[in-house]
Amino acid sequence: MRVLRPARADSIGLILHYECTYRCDHCLYACGPGLRENVRQEDLNRILDAVARATPRAWLHLGGGEPFLHPDRLVETLRGIRERRLSLEYVETNGFWIQRPGAREMLERVREAGCGRLLLSISPFHNAFLSCRDNRRAFRMIVEVFGPSGIFPWHPDHYGFLERVDPERPVPFREYAQRLDPRDLAVQLTGINYLHPAGRAAWRLAPWLESRPAEDFLGKNCRGELSSPVHAHVDPQGHYLTGFCSGLQIGDRQAFSLEALFREGVPLQDYPVLEMLVEGKLGDLFRHARQRGFREDPAGYVSCCHLCGHLRLWLYRHVPAAQRPMELAPALFYDRLAEASALREFLPNGRPEGGIRSY
Repeated sequence: MRVLRPARADSIGLILHYECTYRCDHCLYACGPGLRENVRQEDLNRILDAVARATPRAWLHLGGGEPFLHPDRLVETLRGIRERRLSLEYVETNGFWIQRPGAREMLERVREAGCGRLLLSISPFHNAFLSCRDNRRAFRMIVEVFGPSGIFPWHPDHYGFLERVDPERPVPFREYAQRLDPRDLAVQLTGINYLHPAGRAAWRLAPWLESRPAEDFLGKNCRGELSSPVHAHVDPQGHYLTGFCSGLQIGDRQAFSLEALFREGVPLQDYPVLEMLVEGKLGDLFRHARQRGFREDPAGYVSCCHLCGHLRLWLYRHVPAAQRPMELAPALFYDRLAEASALREFLPNGRPEGGIRSY
């Protein structure tokens, strides 16, 4: 029997929820405001128990969505990590709380629960919602509460570009892109921090990235990515997602039984999309979808993950629910991805000819 057996994870991100204050163009998990999820703390605790049994030396980080939207959940999870003597690397945040009362007290509460470092997001995508000035204020408050080593800024090299455009107000990414030289924009999109063109990013940033025809990506095999031990993610429903493969769970809520997942893997005969990507190539999934009516985007794709995302989104929306491959999860990812793909816009006066290349 053919199986997919992911390597034992050495770094795991626990997604506390998919709800976020912002709807950033680059979001791999298509998070955003207004999501109403049934997140139970006992399920988060079960996942922590599974991590403690299966890979107790793995580094954890907590993300979302925006973890600070539900501070009680964040604090309770931090206490659970400390009680199990697991290693916490950082908690992610976009810094929205700097505009709200009680921000310092909330940070102090999180520190006392066991968090020693925050990753503060700094990028033109977050700048669409939070001004550079307020982001710097959040930076200073984190240092005041957690100390100089208590901040993981990702990535401070953006500050110079953000301040050049407008330091005082949020700047929509479309305006931001139009006001920068293409070379400067390329440095940010392809150089300063790793922008993975998948999830919402594949569609929302397509106007500024170089597109290629679907045929260019059909030879891709995804076993390496789907088996990777690096930077795996787990959400509250137990979906285990390797690497940057958002919306493609390994097994059926296998995060609740990580020991079995790492030891035995999952039978590929039960997961047809995984089987095509692991045992074959992206072209197999492409032909499978085309036989059922899929048509590729004539504008092309910015990455193999963009094409894979389009194929999976099409299958999710056109295959009856009872026959839908169960690895296409979570459902809210595909619902939000459908919004992003439908809203794609190409602005002739805002897009460098041919898209942006690395310089």
